[in-house]
Amino acid sequence: MTRIGVIGGGIAGSSVAVELADAGIEVLLFEKSGEIGGQIKEFGCKATDICTRCNLCLVDSVFNQVRRDKSIKTKNNHKVIDAYKEDGLFTLYCDTDKREEIYTNIDKIVLATGYRRWSELETGTPEIFDDKRIIWSGEFEEMLFKREDHLQKKDLDLDLDFEPESALFIQCNGSRSPQEKAAYCSRVCCGYNYRIARVLRESFPEMELGIFFIDIQEAGFLTDLSFQRLNDEGIDYYNCKPLRINKAAGKIEIAYEDQQEGKMAIAKTDLLVLSEGIHPGLENELWSKLFNLQLTDDGFLEEIVPGSESDVYLAGTISGPGDIATTISKSKAVANQIIYQEKEVVV
Repeated sequence: MTRIGVIGGGIAGSSVAVELADAGIEVLLFEKSGEIGGQIKEFGCKATDICTRCNLCLVDSVFNQVRRDKSIKTKNNHKVIDAYKEDGLFTLYCDTDKREEIYTNIDKIVLATGYRRWSELETGTPEIFDDKRIIWSGEFEEMLFKREDHLQKKDLDLDLDFEPESALFIQCNGSRSPQEKAAYCSRVCCGYNYRIARVLRESFPEMELGIFFIDIQEAGFLTDLSFQRLNDEGIDYYNCKPLRINKAAGKIEIAYEDQQEGKMAIAKTDLLVLSEGIHPGLENELWSKLFNLQLTDDGFLEEIVPGSESDVYLAGTISGPGDIATTISKSKAVANQIIYQEKEVVV
């Protein structure tokens, strides 16, 4: 019986595992933390009075199936530290809580260890002062998570020790920045913060809201993000990147160039939310050496030879930024590629 080793128990690895298990293939799912779910398990629903297509509702069914399916053997607290291939089969060495464990006779490997947020990097600082009025979008996500499903608890409870009457969002923190080795667009931030702003608009109708964009990037199933849509929602937009951030008179001040007026201007806010770009995972360099993969200039992974020849596949954001729906879709495609190859072998 074919045995697939999936490294990474986030939504990408779990989607691959579920698809393979449905086809009757045995899966070993290795997760370095104590539970599956990855970063996405801490995300919160961003629906308002309507679904805003954040696609978080697609996630729970995948993780639940992983927990139920006996064809998927989940190995929590298993950090893969070494691997080799001999006679067409892989052996994986794992560091666990108690000891090193070895897993043999694995036919194929799927790498799905995801990404890091910019705030998790040593260099991932906003390059400005610390202030309770400045938070990462990941911190906002924690408040959305506590909000639970919008059908149960629609209003957002801001877990802050002050009550903001205004909020501004700044895009592209840690993205589109050669200095941070991230000249690429992270693809998800525009739609992500737009959804958060809509939740704020519903929960706090009088709050002044605005977003600083370089340009608007639509991703996945978000099809209604536009400058006109922002106007309709009563969300101001600034089509530029801020030049300077200061604090004054109990406010955060953002200096920027008003391109329509052709002069410097100041925007003031009570709360400033910084987006977090998607950065390559810590393990990528190790995987490139163990499994003969190429590190891109940005630090993500790509194949040197196709998975059909190397028996090593990439799923999810390990190969570049992507939103939830795109990650699930591409991960299923990876699984189906393996399934198709197995059928060919049987024939």
